[in-house]
Amino acid sequence: MKMNSDALKQEIRKHALAFARRRNLRVDDKLASALIFYRLDDSLHPESLENIRRTPEWNSRTQKAHPNVTGVLEMQSSNSSDGLLMSIFCHPSITKWSGVRKVLGNDIATIAFGVPGVVKIGNDQTDSTEIDMELSGVFCEAKLTETDFTHKRPEVVEHYDRFQETFHSDALQRVGRDYDNYQIIRNLLAAKQHNRDHILFCDERRPDLVRRYMSTVSCLQDIKDRMRCRVIFWQEVVAACGESLRKWVEEKYGICQ
Repeated sequence: MKMNSDALKQEIRKHALAFARRRNLRVDDKLASALIFYRLDDSLHPESLENIRRTPEWNSRTQKAHPNVTGVLEMQSSNSSDGLLMSIFCHPSITKWSGVRKVLGNDIATIAFGVPGVVKIGNDQTDSTEIDMELSGVFCEAKLTETDFTHKRPEVVEHYDRFQETFHSDALQRVGRDYDNYQIIRNLLAAKQHNRDHILFCDERRPDLVRRYMSTVSCLQDIKDRMRCRVIFWQEVVAACGESLRKWVEEKYGICQ
């Protein structure tokens, strides 16, 4: 089923509200676009949460503030792509599920969240983009209900080191004068500079995000760079997880194969 950002927000909100009511969890339902769990613990898978609490670097990631709601953590929101990402990849059995390794197509022995992906710019300066998750040799971007990948002025984008040699810049999508899909442009530059593959995790109900991503990837000049980029749907990952996590994600997010 194809949905835009607003429709998916409402679909996930509906599932999250039913999820909370079945468990008698306290929530703030005043926002039209999302449900806010009063306790961060209620928004993350319990086994994954225990693993997060045992790992200081992961635990600190959960304290990221919500960008639009004062006094609330980002992962308390039903729409949090980071919350979904960590509920899945912080599960203590994630490295044991062969189906997940097959979907990813690479090793998941090391997992880090909120990694600074330093990107070179002119005059020997650098810019840092936040990488949602880094696996062994892979930078990962997680999206769920986000509208797009934002856009940025040409003088900013074109100042990145080897931008013109990396992309067919005249083919990149624009919003007025701005370069569209700026987050992806910057992340792909970071992946190339750090010799990493790149994965976009998104919901299969959001083909618009897939089109935006692939339109940017297709502008990479080197076919080897293009072949190091791929889209993986949450549905594919969830289907390969263990029963407890799979059922929890299906119930809370409506994500099912």
